[in-house]
Amino acid sequence: MKELKQLTKQFKTKNIMKKTCLFLTQAVIALSLVFAVSCNPKDDDDKIPKGGLKIGDSYQGGIVAYIDGTGKHGLIAAPKDQSPGVQWYNGKDVFLVTTGTAIGTGKNNTKRIVQMQGNGNYAAKLCDDLVLNGYDDWFLPSIDELNELYKNRLEIGGFDYTGIYWTSSEGVNRNDIVYYQYFSSGNQSNNYKNATHRVRAVRAF
Repeated sequence: MKELKQLTKQFKTKNIMKKTCLFLTQAVIALSLVFAVSCNPKDDDDKIPKGGLKIGDSYQGGIVAYIDGTGKHGLIAAPKDQSPGVQWYNGKDVFLVTTGTAIGTGKNNTKRIVQMQGNGNYAAKLCDDLVLNGYDDWFLPSIDELNELYKNRLEIGGFDYTGIYWTSSEGVNRNDIVYYQYFSSGNQSNNYKNATHRVRAVRAF
């Protein structure tokens, strides 16, 4: 009888220890997950501050360059240029027809350009390949998007204020020209795709 009580006591003790170990293991895993999430700088970076965003704020891998009417969406500019001078094309004077000029069209423009031009060292590909501060969805801005960067160039910083910057918007009815913008005056014009101009990537939020 005494031995039976001892065995029962040992069984209960082992059972309690197993449950305790299981509980502690689950607790450690849960805490690890919470710690990993709370310490992920990208997650913190994705949260819009309580006071809202303003042009020039550091946010989602770059600098806030444009904010739409909702205050929740806009454009992020890379903190510095991706090239001091590179050709727009990769040797193919092909008119894509579908490149847009408005805000919100640069990302699709970039995809279309890269699909048509392929691998190489040219403006849209530099932006499309860019991985910066945990983000890989950068693109070459459209002419209207680039103009927002020009208007807010002092808040964004890092530009060559006498330089010329490429856009992803092609010229009208020509397969060999594309729009660019002077950052000295803000004037927009077009040039041949084999010319070399500066590049600044953006991404949408």
